[in-house]
Amino acid sequence: MRLHLLLFAWLVSLPANAVEKPISAFYREIWTTREGLPHNQVNTITQTPDGYLWLGTWDGLVRYNGLEFQTFDRGNTPILRDSAIRSLSSTADGTVVVGTSRGGVAVLRGNQWTIFGIAQGLAQDEVLDAVLDRGGRLWVATESAGISLLDHGKATQFNAANGMPSDVVYELRETSDGSIWAGTSAGLVRFRHGRMQVMPGSSGLPDAPVFVVVETRSRGLLVGTEQGVYRQVPGSERFERLSPLLPTDGVPSLSEDHAGNLWIGTVNNGLMRLSATGVDRFTSQRGLPNNRVPSLLVDREGSIWAGTNAGLLQLSDAPFGTWNIDQGLSDDYVRTVYESRDGDVWIGTGRGLNLWRDNRVVANYTTQDGLPSDSILSLLQAQDGSLLVGTYTDGVLRMRDGKVVERFNTGNGMPGSNQIRALAEATDGSIWIGTNRGLVRWHHGEYKRFGLTEGLPREFILSLHLARDGSLWVGTSDGVARIVGENVHALDLGNINAAKDVFGFSEDADGTLWMATDRGLVRYRRGHLAGLGIANGMPIDTLFAVVDDGLGYFWLTSNRGVIRVKKTDANAVLDGRRSRIEFDQLGEANGMVSAQCNGGSGPSAMRDSKGRIWVATARGAAMASPASLHAYRQALPHVVLEQIRVNDRPIAPGHPLRLPAGTNTLEFRYAAISFLMPRFLRYRQRLLGEDAGWVERGTMRSVQYTNLRPGHYRFEVGVSAPGLGQGWSTDSTAIDIDIQPHFWQHSWVITAAMIMGLLGLWALVRWRTTHLRRRAVQLEALVELRTSDLKQHAERLRESDLDKSRLLEKLQQQSIAFERMALEDALTGVGNRRSLDTQLQQAFDRALRGQRSLCFALFDIDHFKQVNDQFSHAAGDQALIAVAKALHDALDGAGVLARWGGEEFGVLFERIPLARAIELCETMRKRVEAIDCGDFAPGFRLTVSGGVAEIGEAQRFESLVARADALLYEAKRGGRNRICS
Repeated sequence: MRLHLLLFAWLVSLPANAVEKPISAFYREIWTTREGLPHNQVNTITQTPDGYLWLGTWDGLVRYNGLEFQTFDRGNTPILRDSAIRSLSSTADGTVVVGTSRGGVAVLRGNQWTIFGIAQGLAQDEVLDAVLDRGGRLWVATESAGISLLDHGKATQFNAANGMPSDVVYELRETSDGSIWAGTSAGLVRFRHGRMQVMPGSSGLPDAPVFVVVETRSRGLLVGTEQGVYRQVPGSERFERLSPLLPTDGVPSLSEDHAGNLWIGTVNNGLMRLSATGVDRFTSQRGLPNNRVPSLLVDREGSIWAGTNAGLLQLSDAPFGTWNIDQGLSDDYVRTVYESRDGDVWIGTGRGLNLWRDNRVVANYTTQDGLPSDSILSLLQAQDGSLLVGTYTDGVLRMRDGKVVERFNTGNGMPGSNQIRALAEATDGSIWIGTNRGLVRWHHGEYKRFGLTEGLPREFILSLHLARDGSLWVGTSDGVARIVGENVHALDLGNINAAKDVFGFSEDADGTLWMATDRGLVRYRRGHLAGLGIANGMPIDTLFAVVDDGLGYFWLTSNRGVIRVKKTDANAVLDGRRSRIEFDQLGEANGMVSAQCNGGSGPSAMRDSKGRIWVATARGAAMASPASLHAYRQALPHVVLEQIRVNDRPIAPGHPLRLPAGTNTLEFRYAAISFLMPRFLRYRQRLLGEDAGWVERGTMRSVQYTNLRPGHYRFEVGVSAPGLGQGWSTDSTAIDIDIQPHFWQHSWVITAAMIMGLLGLWALVRWRTTHLRRRAVQLEALVELRTSDLKQHAERLRESDLDKSRLLEKLQQQSIAFERMALEDALTGVGNRRSLDTQLQQAFDRALRGQRSLCFALFDIDHFKQVNDQFSHAAGDQALIAVAKALHDALDGAGVLARWGGEEFGVLFERIPLARAIELCETMRKRVEAIDCGDFAPGFRLTVSGGVAEIGEAQRFESLVARADALLYEAKRGGRNRICS
């Protein structure tokens, strides 16, 4: 009973919002030897005050700055006696204490290494842990010889012979009261005020090894043992099981995060988080590299680092959480997100429909569950409670209780097409269906189509919005229209930054309409349009959705993440009261697995009933809570000077840095240590005394100066994150430099040398002037004669060279033109029949000699004459060009394409069997079928028929061509738009 009361008291002290997001929804990144680690097992982790992360592996010590790993091992750091690192700890002054497998302890202070081994007083070189206490004493836990205490040259040993429960010591930890706690293979030991206290069997701890000891921020003591986690009862020497929710498993690592949650690394059960709502488990089945977690650290930015037997994991509780395949979605590629009236969130993906409820995906619906199509483009809950699902190829589905109960598509009379990108329902129950071939209204079982004839600016519908006044706004691929009753009123957006595509809408309470377009944000207010784009400071043109968060901000989705702008600022810019917009840009550094948001489907982003913003992205459904966004704002990190090199040799930095005379090159290498935004950081530097001002370096993190004069300089470096909306930091890292002069560089020496030099120069000039006058008279005549001859000769040569160059250039141009005319079709840019005849003959001979596969296909554009007759021969030319491009792109280098004649195209497949050639031809046919003819033949649908034949028993390539031609006409007779073989 007492255990449960203690657990309850600890849990209720945790903040409620700390457990809102499951571990699997955290942004995470994994590093292994492929990304630069020297070994996949990370035994220990620590962070120094300058921000560096230090990792101990079996094959080296690693320092990580957020972008690259720097490894220290016996090869590049000879003072290290062993590369196998078992323990790491750090002190407030940045000292790193390294415990090695059989090389004693290495201590790094600044750039200076110190080694401690048996010769310095250790009982053993095999070290399991080592710490420097606040008094500067070195405590060392050994593998089988107890504890060695090195107190400024004096060595003291604690082992089984003088009271230790075991000579195997796994852990050392100094707590706030100055105690040193030691975890051994036979229990827990405390050193305080020079006295050793072994926790007795009656303390409540199990009779098992103790692997880790942690002091929480509330000064509580937690102990990880071979049989789970225990907690010291406050004010006593007793310990209790921390939680019955945790497994009885070995716990080699513990860490408390900034919200007060406890993270637990186990031997067999992966990573766990104990919070106010219970235990969340994260195992190798959900993305953990390995279920054994020997090391844990919560860094100063709040990220959780887990060292496992198979790599390093970083978890970041960023503003966005993402739900994708790892969290149970049927596919990562999310096209649409929609909240039903009961608070459930429906997520449409490229491979099925998903239902999200209570922070988890509870259901998937795919073709295996009865859906006719997996690709979901749009969602809408109808007034009768059913869910309308717009698909890519099968029209609209009506679903109830996860079952399809009704279908609307071209097969049962619906006009337009089966590609449904937007849905809306009017108050009278009319369903508006946006397709890529017009807008359809379904009411009382009857369809009506709206297209160009009815006044729409384009029939490719991208978005729909039912306004407060009952009118319907229609976003198309060429502008926007408003439908009132049966009347369509188109709005020309051409004067608003040349906008065309309208991907989404948002409406204010006063009826102001905001549109996300391919040229920024557009406002429609009281009949007037205004645009907010790159010229006003926006970072990108194309916006897919505009979502009002209800807190005064718009969230705009794009291919570069989410752009957050203040509504009052947007109105001020559009009203002419401000010139530029300020924004926050949220992306992968803020927890989105992918910053590529999706658009052209509806809705692609939305605010749910709890105020959370949902965004469809290429790697899942991302979700953030605007109300708590401020809690995740990260200050720009301080820049650290990683290395200073003088004359290509590293030196220890000083303040100021005093450099000797003869310093030729001075190089600075620097980094702002952040593990949440490293790829977004940009740098600038200046060397006062040399640079005229700040020099922006982008992502470059080093600069070299050469030929610096003796004197005083000051090097400064600053950082910014423009991609996250953060400008240059107000404080910069700086170091003063004094370069000493050579003897001859002193001012008095230089002055004396200048005087002597001037006197000598005056005498030399006097003598030289007299001599040169005489010589000049002689040379003048000679030069004049020679110059005249050379000018005449040069002129003749120049004229000859010009004639030859003109002739050569003309011949080259004619040669290139003739070669192209001979082998290339002038209209489509693909090869012509002559070129393909030659290649087919050669390929046929090779196939006969080598008995290899050879196939030949002929394509013919169906009803091509109708294009010329109905639209014009120019449209026919455009159709030929479009078909050639579609065939070429689909072929993707797998064969040779040429225009065979008229509207026919031939394809040579060398070394490709017939089955594969048929697959390729089908792909080419489908690609042609997908051509949008709206620009040259509106309403016309291009298709091709084809025949593909293989070499078989043919002895002449003409027989192969004839067979393909016969199959082509068989395809024509069979109904066209097909491949026969």
